[in-house]
Amino acid sequence: MHKNLRHDRVLVVDLELTCWDGLPPNGERPEIIEIGVAEIDLKRDEISRTVSMLTRPTASRISPFCNGFTGITDEMIEADGIPFEDACRQLRKTYGSTSKLWVGWGSDDALLDTEVQAKGAIDPASHCYLDLCQVQEYVLAGGRRISLDEALKVMKLERAGTAHRALGDAIDTARLFLAWRERFGLGALPHEHFD
Repeated sequence: MHKNLRHDRVLVVDLELTCWDGLPPNGERPEIIEIGVAEIDLKRDEISRTVSMLTRPTASRISPFCNGFTGITDEMIEADGIPFEDACRQLRKTYGSTSKLWVGWGSDDALLDTEVQAKGAIDPASHCYLDLCQVQEYVLAGGRRISLDEALKVMKLERAGTAHRALGDAIDTARLFLAWRERFGLGALPHEHFD
């Protein structure tokens, strides 16, 4: 584990990207349009704060398919979107993202790395990433890959957020993480564990 990593908080991160029903149009590529974060306080075993950042695409447009899948519209991006580079700075400054374990459902760490490289942004990641989908597949499901919705059902959790919105998926992934900690007796570690 990274020697400068905090052990009292983790960041559960989810991304939404531009997408199409098939291949992207000529000259376009999948691009991050929303970053959702649910920070978990491991001392209290609770979600301590959340944020959704809409980011303005520069190499693609929001297709009708993408709008239908995510609910994100051009108008939303126009009103509330920020440059991806600003979102990266905010993750570092406000969330201390380089010193915390990142948790996600799937390979969002690779998607973020690709976007950071493409846009020459300041890297917000700690590069310590736990993919709960792989944990579910290899440890809990005998090699069978299941969706986040299925994993929530296994733990008898209802959806709290909106599916295919980054914040909703980050919150539900965080809830799953906390449910696993409780199920396996890992929650509420003594405070001296964090000192």
